[in-house]
Amino acid sequence: MKSSRVLTSLAFGLCLLAAPAAAQSNDDLYNRGTAAVNKGDAIAARDAFCAIKDAGFKDAKEQCSTYTAEATRQLNRYRQNYLEGVALMGQGKLDEAEFKFRNVKAGERVADAQQKLDEVAKLKRDKAAADAAASQSAAADANAKRALDAGIEAYNRGDFIAAKNQLDSVTGRYQGEAQNYLGRINSYNAKMSEARGYEAAKNFTAARQAYTEAARIKPDGPGDPLDAVTRVTQLAAAGSAPAPAVPSPTPAKAAASRDEVKTINAAQYIAEGRKLLAKGDLKRARRYFGDVLAQDPNNADAAAGMKEIRDKDTSTGPANAAEEDPLLAAAIRIYYQGDYEQADFRLKNYIFNGLGKKMGLANFYAGATSLSKYYLGGAADQSLLVDARKKFKEAKAVEGFVPPEKLISPKILKVYQDAS
Repeated sequence: MKSSRVLTSLAFGLCLLAAPAAAQSNDDLYNRGTAAVNKGDAIAARDAFCAIKDAGFKDAKEQCSTYTAEATRQLNRYRQNYLEGVALMGQGKLDEAEFKFRNVKAGERVADAQQKLDEVAKLKRDKAAADAAASQSAAADANAKRALDAGIEAYNRGDFIAAKNQLDSVTGRYQGEAQNYLGRINSYNAKMSEARGYEAAKNFTAARQAYTEAARIKPDGPGDPLDAVTRVTQLAAAGSAPAPAVPSPTPAKAAASRDEVKTINAAQYIAEGRKLLAKGDLKRARRYFGDVLAQDPNNADAAAGMKEIRDKDTSTGPANAAEEDPLLAAAIRIYYQGDYEQADFRLKNYIFNGLGKKMGLANFYAGATSLSKYYLGGAADQSLLVDARKKFKEAKAVEGFVPPEKLISPKILKVYQDAS
């Protein structure tokens, strides 16, 4: 009996001790939940409030319900952050993607987000390396372009030594263009050397042919090949030495250029030109008819279209230098290829039939063509010189015309400047 009373007393004492401990645990959980709320951590708040099993303890039940809903929304935001981060990563927006992944702080995507952060870091390193390589490549291209431009400028003014020094240094994307100019220089020098050898041996006919080929490559090149043609022609005519016949030179194949005449369907272009003409779009119609005439200068339909444009065009003043003129460009290209007869025909056809508006440039090259024929003929046909001076005067009379000084022989330019 005494033993039973002892056990009962002990159990009662343990209950008294347990009650404050449970109350303390609920307080701790509640305080932890409140602290989580203050930090904006709905998930931790939910876990703390919902861990309080005493349904009547303060407002723990209501807080559990509130932060369970808020925690669900927060987990959804983390999930959405992950998905948006993946999308941004795919778009290459690495900084924005990194921000999204760093804001996946709980839920089933935490480990995935961390893995994506590692991937983003690697992509950033790779991009930095690629950007550095691209920057180096761009710098190399810029240096190559400067060297190419300097080389072309030196070539145009006839300074082949400076041109070679610049062009030899060109690498990368511009190397092909540089090699094209170097090929011209080498071909020119070879022909000039060949011509001088013939001239020294008093084989003036062969010398004239070699100088002529050099002039077709660069009329105003070092050593003035046009003047050399005149000189050896006069020597041959004077009978300074017998000159054995040599085969006629084969003109070098012209390098492709941006003025190359494209192959077109003439019928389609004429039809399109007619449509534009009917709409009153004279500028574009002229371009279509001009493309046809550049390909076939004898096309009657295109010539008729050009005449109709000329009759309807009421604009005055010189043409805009930037306007494309395929017909004139084709004639000038043929001039630089050394086919002076064809260039002469096309240029005078352009002028006499009013096939374009760049009359200053057309007359200038018509004069240059006649003068080139004059020099290549040994300066014997004075009518060519007279015609050249006449065309130069007509070019000068065009308001605003400026001759292409860097593209023409100084010898020809001097005659132009003296024409009055």
